Amino acid sequence: MGMSRRPSARRKSSTLGHPVLFSIILGLAIPAALTWAYTTTLDFSPVSTWLFSLNLMVVALMGKDKFAAQRGMRRTPEATLLLLAILGATPGLLLSRYLFHHKTTKPSFQYALFAVMALQAVALIAFWPQLAAYL
Repeated sequence: MGMSRRPSARRKSSTLGHPVLFSIILGLAIPAALTWAYTTTLDFSPVSTWLFSLNLMVVALMGKDKFAAQRGMRRTPEATLLLLAILGATPGLLLSRYLFHHKTTKPSFQYALFAVMALQAVALIAFWPQLAAYL
C-alpha cells in the first residue's frame, strides 16, 4: 500500500479550441470575406462569389485533411465538410475526392454526401425560378 500514484497525464488544451468549431469558422469566414470584398468592389454576383470561394475553401480543407491523415495530425471533421457541402460546396467536395483520392471508401461519408446531393437537387428543382434571378 505504500505505492505512490503517478500524476495522470494532463491533456494539453488546444489553442484553437474545438476542431469542428474552428473548421466551420475558417470554412465560412474566408468565403464570406471574399464575397463581401468582390461584391462591393468589383460588382460580382454575391451568390456566384459565395459559391466559388466556398468551393475553393472546401478543396483546401480536403487537401489539408488528406495531408493530416497521412501524417497522423489533427483532421478536419467530416461534419464540417458535410456542412460546407450543404451550404453549396458539393462540387468542390466531389472534385477534391477525385483530386486527392480522399474520403472515397468510407461508406458513412459517401451516404451522407449523396443524401446532401439529393436534397440539393430537389431544392434546386423546386426553387429554380427564385434562384435563377440571383445567378
